[in-house]
Amino acid sequence: MKYWDVRMELIDHISNEVEALMKVGSSFTNAMQVVHIKFGNDLTIKRLNKENTGWDTFPSLYADSSGYKKLIEEKKQGLTKGFAKLQRKALKLFFTRAKSLMLYACVLITFLYTKEFFSAKAMHKTVLLLLMVMSLTPCLIALFNLKNTLKSLTINTSLLSSISGVSFINALLLGPKIFLDEGEQLSFTYIFIVFALLFPFFYTAIQLFVNQLKKYNSIHKKLA
Repeated sequence: MKYWDVRMELIDHISNEVEALMKVGSSFTNAMQVVHIKFGNDLTIKRLNKENTGWDTFPSLYADSSGYKKLIEEKKQGLTKGFAKLQRKALKLFFTRAKSLMLYACVLITFLYTKEFFSAKAMHKTVLLLLMVMSLTPCLIALFNLKNTLKSLTINTSLLSSISGVSFINALLLGPKIFLDEGEQLSFTYIFIVFALLFPFFYTAIQLFVNQLKKYNSIHKKLA
């Protein structure tokens, strides 16, 4: 199992269940078998026979881990929902904190000020580039923490959740262009509204990913 955070959680869960079964008289081996079966693991292993003509089946306590794959998938789904909830909470905090609102106001005012110096086409490209950079910033951060990112399901899922907003950019800034006539550009007002809507999302997504990365890197260092 490559995810250290899931492995630690699994070890803790298995040890607690095995301990509980042993307290009521079960042997360690029987307790482990019960726990493995409970997770959906197969307690048999197939090996090629000596004549190389077929497969022989043998009992094995540690033969199969298919049940753990299901556990990982369930945990991944739970984490995805959890990060969506954290994202909503972060957005709520963004619009209730004075510091965040001041930053937001400064960004929007700067955006409006530049209207006088750029065409709608140039503004569209600028906003598209800026939002793409913001949406992919978690990926850039992850590159400097690649080992922990790949080996932690929590950080991995957090990264995927953080960059999911790329689809919004495609839908709102690139998609509408197919409905425009040749040479026609998206209006400045539309570009401004899209930017105003997506900036808080990407800003909080970066914060959320960085916080999760710091948290789990700290836990990993303590366990190392």
